[in-house]
Parts: sequence; structure tokens; C-alpha cells
Amino acid sequence: MEEPTNFGRQIGILARLWRTELDNQLRPIGLSQARWVLLVHLHEAPSGLAQHDLAVRAGVTGPTLVRQIDRLEDAGLVARQEDAHDRRIKRVYITGDGEAMFREVDAIASTLRRQVLAEEDSADVEAAMELMHRLIRRFDALTKPVAEGAA
Repeated sequence: MEEPTNFGRQIGILARLWRTELDNQLRPIGLSQARWVLLVHLHEAPSGLAQHDLAVRAGVTGPTLVRQIDRLEDAGLVARQEDAHDRRIKRVYITGDGEAMFREVDAIASTLRRQVLAEEDSADVEAAMELMHRLIRRFDALTKPVAEGAA
């Protein structure tokens, strides 16, 4: 097989197009794709997440995360509290209003996915998803030794 030299570029273009369109659709309700991602992670963690862990999961830096959390907190969608076991750690929790917003945005994202994938064969979509999962695991394996070596 010939090496697909623009494979990463194509993934980047697709990700940018997805984020841009989702941002366009979320703008009327005062949210962005970046803040939506934080709500997704917090929705999946009912006991909340330490800010550092949320930053790692979302793939953002600490200062960027703090700005996004500030905006979400101002909107009443998340709350920050000191960790019960370590006062140096701030935990972030999704609020009831945040859960309601999560459901609203999840419906918008689902509609966008259906629109984009409507003409695609479900077997092709499933194969693409499986390929992405394998590639993610390979990247995780590549970066894990680097992270462990830094500790």
C-alpha cells in the first residue's frame, strides 16, 4: 500500500470542519464546541473531576481550561468545589442546568452527525470508527512511555 502522506492533514481538516459547524449550531444557545466537550466529560463523571484531570481529558492547557470553566460556571452549568481529601485540588461538577444543556447540545450534535453521515453506508462508518479507535490506541501507546519517563 502506498503511504497516505496527507492522512493526518485530512483528519485535521475533518476535525476543523466538524468543530466549526458545531460551533455555528451552538452559537445561538450561547455555547461552543470547546465548552461542550467539557460538559461531555463532566456528564460522564458524576463524582466530578479534578481540574487537572479535566484538562487532560479535554486536551487543553490549564489556563485555557480555567477560562472555559469560568464561563460555564457563570452560566450556572458547572460548579467548582475543594476536593474533600486535598484542599489544593479543585473539583468540577456538572450542575442540573449543565445536564439540561448537555442533553440539548447532545441532540444538536446527534442531528449534525446524522446529516453528515446520512449518505454513508453503515458498514463504512463502523469500519472508520474501528480504524480511529485502533489509531487512538497506537497514539496512546506512543505517548505513554514519554509521559512515564517525564515523571
